[in-house]
Amino acid sequence: MHRTRPPSPVAARGALAVEAAFALPVIIAGAMMFMELGNIGLTIAMGNTALDHAIRRMHAEAAYAPDPASMAQRVRLGMAAASHRFLDDRHIAAVAVERFTALDAMGAGSAASAGRTASRAVPAWRVTVEIRKDFITPLPRLLGTGGTAFRYQYQQWLDKLPAQASHMKQD
Repeated sequence: MHRTRPPSPVAARGALAVEAAFALPVIIAGAMMFMELGNIGLTIAMGNTALDHAIRRMHAEAAYAPDPASMAQRVRLGMAAASHRFLDDRHIAAVAVERFTALDAMGAGSAASAGRTASRAVPAWRVTVEIRKDFITPLPRLLGTGGTAFRYQYQQWLDKLPAQASHMKQD
């Protein structure tokens, strides 16, 4: 009669160590993935809030030069100030402001609606902001994506900016 011995505690610890060696990298990669997704989500939300704040600030200020270059600079500075130092000038990769003579010039109106309503002669702007933020973990490089940062682009259409204030001195 042949009896089998129960596994020794040393063998059980060895099996547990092998299982942990296989499971821990997967758990660590999962935790890093959640950290990256959280960073991306926070950056997108913070950038959107900062862009809205910068544009609202331009609406509130009556004296500004409505040319695209100065608007782009004001949007960049306003976003950096409104993001509570989460986004700074190096994270805002590009700001483009395009000016259109009217909403119809942007292609916002269709031919059918153009016949029914009068064309609006209100100037309009398209503000495009691209942000670039570095990943916080080495996971994207380990997975072979080849990138060290992610990019996200915001686009807003503006048609009602306040008129430039004229400061005339009366004699």
